Amino acid sequence: MTSKQKQKKLDNLAKAREAKAKKNPPAYSQFAKEVVALPDDHEFSLKNVREWIKEAKTHKAAEHRNHLAGNSGALARKEMWAGYINQLESYLRSGAYVSAFAGGDMSKRVKRYCVSMAYYPDGRPKRELGVWYKDYMQVWTPELENQERQAYGLEPLEFNDKGYIVVDRPVVSKGNTKKRKKREMTPEQKQALVERLRKAREAKAAKKKS
Repeated sequence: MTSKQKQKKLDNLAKAREAKAKKNPPAYSQFAKEVVALPDDHEFSLKNVREWIKEAKTHKAAEHRNHLAGNSGALARKEMWAGYINQLESYLRSGAYVSAFAGGDMSKRVKRYCVSMAYYPDGRPKRELGVWYKDYMQVWTPELENQERQAYGLEPLEFNDKGYIVVDRPVVSKGNTKKRKKREMTPEQKQALVERLRKAREAKAAKKKS
């Protein structure tokens, strides 16, 4: 069979598989219905995420080889890819995307947005920094958090440059930290201690033999 004949045969098989898939599309019952329903051109479609998993497994295998070669940090990177793969596979099964990254090489950051509000007993909305909220039409920031707290009569919070809340920790008294002087042993006491340890070892050895 010539190369042209082989290529023609491969093309015919591909067309046959495509026609069969259109006539009897796979049910994908093992995946979440919401994910299966997404069109192929959707960023988080079944097709795209399965490609991400395939690429991520390639990265994981490469880091495994690096680890066997003795490269520093390769094992940690391998476990990172393993965790990412688990998150992607969980998304396909449940429909809930929990990873902070996206793409086959984790090059994209995922933006979170609120789909359903929750409230404190006083009616104040429960919010998280970095989450997009429809009522404000923007991502929640420390500035917005303090504005809303003040509107509800609460004290503003202090945030550091990374957006974490600064918590004042009480100073715990360590009490008297003066070290006790080590008690000195007399030569007789040292000899007695050595003798007790010797007898203990002999007794232990005799017990094992019996």
